[in-house]
Amino acid sequence: MTDERTIWLAALLHDIGKFWENIPPADVPSELRAAQKYQHEAYGAWFVRQYLADWTGDLQAVEQIIVKHHQPSLSDEVLVQIADWLASYERVQAGQEEAGGRGKRETLLRSILSRVQGADAKLYHPLQALKIDRETLFPLPEDRAPLPDYSRVWNQFLQELQKVPSPHPRSLLALLFKYFWAAPSDRSYEDIPDISLYHHLVATAAIAVCLRRQQLSEGELATLGDALRTLWSRQPQTPAQQAILNRPVALLVKGDVSGTQDFLYLLTSRGAARGLRGRSFYLQLLTEVVSEWMLRRLQLPLTNRLYAGGGHFYLLVPYCERERVDELRTQIAQKLWQAHRGDLSLNIGAVPVAPVDFVSSQMGGEGFAKKWAEVTQSVESRKRQRWADLGAEQMAQHLFTPYDEGTTAEEMCQVCHGEWKAGEDTTDEGVRKCRRCASFEQLGMELRHCEYLLRFDLPDQTLSHPRPTWQEVLRSFGVEVHPLSRRQDGGLQLPSVPGNAQGVLLERVGDTDFLNEEALDLAGQLHPPVSFDFRLLGEVTPVDAQGNVVDYDYLANASQGVLWLGVLRMDVDSLGQLFRHGLGNDATLSRMTTLSGSMRLFFEAYVPSLCREVNERGREKVYLLYAGGDDLFVVGSWSVLPVLAQRIRDQFREYAGGDHVTISAGIAIEHEKYPLYRLADDAKHALDDRAKGLGKRKINGREVQKNGICFLGEPLGWEQFSEVDYWKNELLAMLQAANGEKKVSRALLTRLMEISQLYRANRRVQQARLRRGEIDEGQFRSLVQHDRWRWRMVYHLSRFAQRYSGQEQALQELKEALSQKGLIQNIHIAARWAELLTREGG
Repeated sequence: MTDERTIWLAALLHDIGKFWENIPPADVPSELRAAQKYQHEAYGAWFVRQYLADWTGDLQAVEQIIVKHHQPSLSDEVLVQIADWLASYERVQAGQEEAGGRGKRETLLRSILSRVQGADAKLYHPLQALKIDRETLFPLPEDRAPLPDYSRVWNQFLQELQKVPSPHPRSLLALLFKYFWAAPSDRSYEDIPDISLYHHLVATAAIAVCLRRQQLSEGELATLGDALRTLWSRQPQTPAQQAILNRPVALLVKGDVSGTQDFLYLLTSRGAARGLRGRSFYLQLLTEVVSEWMLRRLQLPLTNRLYAGGGHFYLLVPYCERERVDELRTQIAQKLWQAHRGDLSLNIGAVPVAPVDFVSSQMGGEGFAKKWAEVTQSVESRKRQRWADLGAEQMAQHLFTPYDEGTTAEEMCQVCHGEWKAGEDTTDEGVRKCRRCASFEQLGMELRHCEYLLRFDLPDQTLSHPRPTWQEVLRSFGVEVHPLSRRQDGGLQLPSVPGNAQGVLLERVGDTDFLNEEALDLAGQLHPPVSFDFRLLGEVTPVDAQGNVVDYDYLANASQGVLWLGVLRMDVDSLGQLFRHGLGNDATLSRMTTLSGSMRLFFEAYVPSLCREVNERGREKVYLLYAGGDDLFVVGSWSVLPVLAQRIRDQFREYAGGDHVTISAGIAIEHEKYPLYRLADDAKHALDDRAKGLGKRKINGREVQKNGICFLGEPLGWEQFSEVDYWKNELLAMLQAANGEKKVSRALLTRLMEISQLYRANRRVQQARLRRGEIDEGQFRSLVQHDRWRWRMVYHLSRFAQRYSGQEQALQELKEALSQKGLIQNIHIAARWAELLTREGG
C-alpha cells in the first residue's frame, strides 16, 4: 500500500478540482481525462502535476488516487473514497423549506450558524479570500450577496501558491483555508451547501490518515465500503458489515487547560496589568504547542487537529495509537508539573470513534455530536483525578513537597507571590518580579506591536530552572517562539537561528496577507526552509502617550464619573447544548469543526476591532485580555464596558442571523485597588449565575432563556437593558441640561432609587403572600401596582416638574413610563448608572 503521506496529500486535494470546474483548464492530458468519472477528478490530478511538481514523494500515486477516487480499483483509492464518503455523506438534502445549491457557478456557502435549529434567516458567505474585516466575515442574505467569482478567487489562490518558496504542508493548509473557507464543497441543487471546501478537504485527510494507520486489509476496506452503501440505502447488513461499521478506527482526543483563572488573575501587585496579556497569550500558545507536540509524537499531520482555541483542543488520532496517547498524557503532566508546580494542568480525555460515528443520523449513522459530548465528559472525569497522570510515584514525590524557598516578604515575587531571589530575579520600579513574571511582562510588551511570530522547531529541551520563563516552557515541548516587532528604522530584527532548528514557521499576525514580499524576504534569511501561516490575534492593549502599557489606575482614571475599574466577561449561551443538539440530525465532523471555526472567527478576528473602536475615541480605555473560542474577557474603564457589551451582542446577533444563538454578559465594577482576581470572580458570578440565570420569556413571539447582561448586580434581558440604557441617557440629559435650561438636581436620582426600593420591598411581600395562597394573581398585580411607591413617585416627580419647568415634559414621560410601562421594575439601575456617571472622584 502507498505510504501514509501520499494518501494524506491525495485525500487533502481529492476535490480541489471542483474549484477549477468553472474555468476548466484546456490542457488536461488525455490519460487523466480517460481515467476520470467526473471532471473535477482530472482537474485535481492536473493541479498536482502542474503546481506541486516540487513536492517530494510519490506524486504520480497522488494523481492516480485523485483521478480514481470515484471509481477506485486499488486499495489506496478505495481508502480515500471511503474517507471521502465518511466526510461527504454528511450532506443534507434540500427540501421545501431548505434550498439547495444553485449550480456550479452561483452557489454560495450557507453560514453554519444560520443552519442551527431555530434560525429564521438564511445567510450566505460571499465567495472571497479571508480577510479580517466585517465585510468579509459577516454572512449576508442571499439576495444581497454578490454572485461568486470562482475564476478570480482561483487565480488569486494560484498566484499565492506560486510564491511559496519551498513546499510545506503548513503553507498549503494556510492557503486552502484563506481561499476555500467560504467555498461550498457541494454545489448541487439537491444538497444544502453548508460545508466549506476547506473543511471537507481537511476532514477527508484526517479520516484517511486514521484509516491508513489502522492498516485495514483490502478485504476489510471492501467490506467497509459495502457496509456504508447498505447503511445509506437502508438495506439489511451482514454481521461482518455491522462489525466493521462499529469497529473503532479513530480516537477523538480533547485537551483542556485547568487552572487558568488563578494563573491569570491571582496577581495583586502594582504593574501586574503589564504581564496579563503575556500570560493570556502564553496560555493560547501552550494549548497550540502541546497539541502540535502530540501530533509530532504520533507522526500525524496538522489536519488531525480539529480545533485549538479557548484553552482546549480536539485531535483525531488513529485508534491504534491509544496507548501512545496515554504515554503522552503522562509526559505532558510531568512537563507541566515541572513548569508550573501545579498552577496549570492539562486534562486529556479520549473516546473511540467508529465509521458509523462519522455518518449523520439522517443518513443512518450515529452523528458526531454524540462523540463531541462523550469526550467532554471524559475530560470532566479526568479533572476529578487531577495529576493522576503523573503516576502514583510522581504524585507522592511532588504533591507533598514544598518547593518555594522564600520565607519572608523580601524573598517573594510581588506579582505571583512565588519565590524571588536577589541577583537572579529583577526589581522594576520598586516591584520585585521573578524571572517568569518578568518574561510574561516582556511578552505582553512585544505583542503590542507584533507583526510576525517566528517559531523554530527543536528537540525537546529539559527544564532545569525552578521558575522557567515562558520561552523555556515552550522549548520543553520542542518549540521556540519569537514575536517580531518593527524597529524605529522600519525593519524587523530576526533572532539567531538555533543550531539545532529542525523547522521554521513564520506567521503573519492579524493579517491574512502572509506571503507578502517582506515575509518572503525574511524567510530568505532563515534556514532551514520556512513554512508560512497567519494568526488571528485579538491584540488590544492600552498604552499611554509614551507608548507604555498602562496599569489599572490609568484605566480607572479614564472612566467617566466615578474613577473605577471594570471587568466584562461574555460567552455564548448553552454552548454544550448548541454543539450536541444545535445541528440536529445533521451534526457531523465537518459541521462541528465549521461551527467551532465560525465562533472563532467572530471572537478572535472581529471582537478586537470593536475594542479598538473604544480606544480610538480619545484616551485608551479597554484591555482585551482574551477573545477566542466562544468567550472574551475585557478589563477597562467601567463606564465604557456596558456600551461595549451591547455593541458586541448586537454584532453577534447580526453575525448569527437572529436570536437562535445568543450571548450573555457579566460586568463587575469596583475601585482600582480591588484585587483583579476578585473582580474577575465577581464578573464570572454576574455572568454564570445571574445573566445566565434569566428564565424563559418571550421576545417578538420567540421564547428565550439567558440572553442577557448582569450590570450593577442586576440581571436584565438585552431588551430590558436597552430600555435602561435609554432612560439612563434621559436622566443624564435632565442632569446636564443644555440650551440654558436649569439642570435637575441629582436628588432626582436619590428619589427614584428610594421609590424603586419601596416598589421592590412591597413586591417581595406580595410574592410571599401569593406563594402562601393568601391572594390570587389578580390581587397580586393590583397590590404591587397600587402601593405607596406610586403615590410617592407622583408626588416627587410633580415637585421636580414645578421646580424645573424646563424639564416638565421629560419628567412627565418618566412618570408615565414608571406607572404604565413597567419601568418601575428597573428604574433603580438606570438611576444608579446615571449616579455613577455623574459622581466625581473614586
